Amino acid sequence: MNNTNAILRERALKAAKRVESTENEHVREVVSFRLGNELYCIEAEAISEVCPFSQPTPLPHVPWYILGIVHMRGRFVSIVNLKSFLGIGNDDLSRTVLLLSDGEMEFGVSVDEVVDELRISEKSIRMIPSGFNLPRSDFILGVNEAGLIVLSGKKLLSDPDMRVHQEVVTTYKGRENVQ
Repeated sequence: MNNTNAILRERALKAAKRVESTENEHVREVVSFRLGNELYCIEAEAISEVCPFSQPTPLPHVPWYILGIVHMRGRFVSIVNLKSFLGIGNDDLSRTVLLLSDGEMEFGVSVDEVVDELRISEKSIRMIPSGFNLPRSDFILGVNEAGLIVLSGKKLLSDPDMRVHQEVVTTYKGRENVQ
C-alpha cells in the first residue's frame, strides 16, 4: 500500500505543476470551425451567437462576399461568406452562421461547420510562413501547432469593408441618387 500511495502522490504533484504552468500562460478562448478542408478559429469574445444557416435575402450593389441579410430576433443582420472574403473559395457548404459583435458592429459570417470551443495558448500561435500565399492574411493572427488558423475577430469587426450601408442623396433636380 505504501508504494501505491507514493505513486499516487507523485502523479498528483505532476498534475498540480501542469495546472500551475498553464495558469501563468496567456490563453485565448476560441471557437473553431471548418472552412473547406481547413480548420480556423475566432476569439470567443467576438462571437455573440452561433445560429443555423438560413438563406439570406440578397442585396443589390454590395460586394461579392456579402450574401445578403437575414431577419434575426427583430433586427436585420448582414451575412458575409467568409470563404469569399478571405479568398479561399466560394462553395455553398455553409451550414452555420457565427454572429460577430463588439457592441457597435454586428454581422454574421457563414462557415461550413462549428467544431469546438477551445482554449489555446498564445505562445503556441506562430506566424504564417512566408511561402503561403493567402489573399487576406492581414486578418490571420497565426497558426498553432495543431494547424488551427487563428483569425482576428477584432480586425474583422473593425474592417470598413464589412459595413453595408446605403445613402440616399437628393440632387438639386429633386431626383434621388443612391450611392
